[in-house]
Amino acid sequence: MPIVAGVILTTLAASSRLKPQLRWLYRIVGGTIVIVGSNFSLYLAAYTGDQGGIGAFFLQMAVIVAYVLFSVLLVAIH
Repeated sequence: MPIVAGVILTTLAASSRLKPQLRWLYRIVGGTIVIVGSNFSLYLAAYTGDQGGIGAFFLQMAVIVAYVLFSVLLVAIH
């Protein structure tokens, strides 16, 4: 979770350059991707044993990729 939180905090300041509607969308959807994905990943790691830990790792990678693609899409729209 710290890696994903670091990614969103790093890009949050740059989001102020987006148009107000896109900034709102970025903060709501981006935050949802990060929080829900990270919490589900933490659940997998904590409660499902070794295979869940491996699944949590790959889910974290998917969350990061989804967040980056979402950010690139918003920049392209802007």
